[in-house]
Amino acid sequence: MSTIFTDSIEQAASVIAEGGVIVCPSEGVYGISCSVLNEAAVKRIIAIKHRSSTKGLIIVDSSLEYLREYLDTSRVDDKAMALMDGMWPGPHTFVVPVIDEFKNAAVRDDHSAGVRISAFRPFAEICSLAKTPIVSTSANISGENPTTEIASLDPRITDNVDLVLTLPCGGLSASTSIYNTLTHTLIRPGPMWEEKLAKIIK
Repeated sequence: MSTIFTDSIEQAASVIAEGGVIVCPSEGVYGISCSVLNEAAVKRIIAIKHRSSTKGLIIVDSSLEYLREYLDTSRVDDKAMALMDGMWPGPHTFVVPVIDEFKNAAVRDDHSAGVRISAFRPFAEICSLAKTPIVSTSANISGENPTTEIASLDPRITDNVDLVLTLPCGGLSASTSIYNTLTHTLIRPGPMWEEKLAKIIK
């Protein structure tokens, strides 16, 4: 079956809800997504990208409604909780411990996961319509460069997904920030981090 190319968020959400894998615009570059609750689809993304299974994948949702039960927030202190509350929704990923029962290919080796609550419309609407958090990882073979252009997507990616959502990316100039809540380490500074941080600590 050939890959569907469409600008319909509703169609993309339907594919996600049915256990499929899509290419989806993100705040900065095109990514590959599926429901995080579909283990087979998550493993399919890892295989498509030729990515190490130990690295985990970023989990995205429009709110914590569906994700909350999988996160071990008892291990997240007040400082980190305040940061997440202030930064979300937005292009900021937080590494958060997950509960022992949540065994998933998207989870990192140390049993934590990168989580982002996003206000970016395609993400937010897909999660809301499909009623599931999704994984997001750049739509490129591991070690190669991501892209912001549909025409530059690698056929090795697009030929192996079910749908490509052709809406534009969000225009973010660099990769999203990543903050580890357990070590209080800013792993990767990203756009808008310092601006939002200044408002939180006022």
